[in-house]
Amino acid sequence: MYLRKISLLFALQCSILAPVHAASCQLQNIAVTPLQPGHYEVFRAVGKSVELRFNSVSNDAQVDAFPEPPLKILQRASNTQCEINAGIWVRKDVYLSSNEQVLLTHEYSGSNDFLVFYNTTDCSKLHELDVSGSTWKIRGKLIRTETQDGIRHKRQDYVLNAKCLPQATRK
Repeated sequence: MYLRKISLLFALQCSILAPVHAASCQLQNIAVTPLQPGHYEVFRAVGKSVELRFNSVSNDAQVDAFPEPPLKILQRASNTQCEINAGIWVRKDVYLSSNEQVLLTHEYSGSNDFLVFYNTTDCSKLHELDVSGSTWKIRGKLIRTETQDGIRHKRQDYVLNAKCLPQATRK
């Protein structure tokens, strides 16, 4: 009987702690600045182990989007890089996961907007979240989208799982 109680207690602890571990991904917004002061052809965002590089032909310090592929991801430790050859990337909406293995970008084309998740090691697309016609906000491990259609207001929350990918929460 005593062993059964300990087993139940251990199972309860595991079930309580597992969601905490699974939800440990956090996204941090990172600044995108010119690679060289006074030169606006290449912009970069720097993490601890990853550097992102965006091309810009506008020659403008205040550029708000980068439509010129590729987006390069450089791994500092291994001195390797990969490239993403699609998208118009919004400058103010670039996020890295706390372990820098996942990059999230806000990309658009025409009337479509997406939050796109990439693997920083090989530039593969991991997931995309359609946020067209929505307002959205990222806070750590939570992404909240809101849409309004006339008088109807709809909100959807997504929690990042252990792989830093969004999982819709139930309403």
